Amino acid sequence: MITLTLYPSAFDEPSASPFCMKAWCMLKASGLPFDLNVTSDPRKSPKGKFPVIELDGTTIADSEQIRTHVEAISGKDFDEGLSGPERATSQAIIRMVEEHLYFGILMDRWGEDDNWVHVRQTFFSEFPWFLRAIIPGIARKQALQALHGQGMGRQSAEERFDRVRRDVIAIRDVLGDKPFLFGENPTAADYSAVPMLRAAIVTPVEKPLGHFIKNDPDLMAYVTRGTDRLYPAGV
Repeated sequence: MITLTLYPSAFDEPSASPFCMKAWCMLKASGLPFDLNVTSDPRKSPKGKFPVIELDGTTIADSEQIRTHVEAISGKDFDEGLSGPERATSQAIIRMVEEHLYFGILMDRWGEDDNWVHVRQTFFSEFPWFLRAIIPGIARKQALQALHGQGMGRQSAEERFDRVRRDVIAIRDVLGDKPFLFGENPTAADYSAVPMLRAAIVTPVEKPLGHFIKNDPDLMAYVTRGTDRLYPAGV
């Protein structure tokens, strides 16, 4: 039996992390039996973050490595039916969403003071009082340093939105009038894009990115379809 370890629910998402949701949705689609282990403390994770899966004494961290492992043991190809160029486009979309758009969402949450109030309460409320006085500030400082190093933290709010808006428009343009990015059925890129778009629109204090997505009927219809098809029942 696989055990998937992930962050708790937050902001109306079953897990606070879109990467955890990606892994959860892929496991659901694979048909493999699995249990959930929900925790807010990733210190013992091999990479210091979630998601992580464990199976027969093997621990695998990182949602992309989890995807590879799930495909290998389930026999499911999440890009089944795609041509070589389509697989290449899918890979490019995944990297755009996970290595660029994601950091814009993080800045909206951790970098903006009005959202930080909610992030602090949601992520750290269960810590003992003496840790709540110290840990949140340290965690925010580390997050903002990482975002500065990555580059998104160096952008103004207007510059940041201009960059991530183009990512979202690219998703919409690839989608076109199809139900999912590459046709009638979801593929690997959808498992990355849908949780990330949802993360943008559930950020507690709405920012321009969330507003843009919510006011685009094609994107919202896609998010709704993706939620209905990919997410665990009852979401």
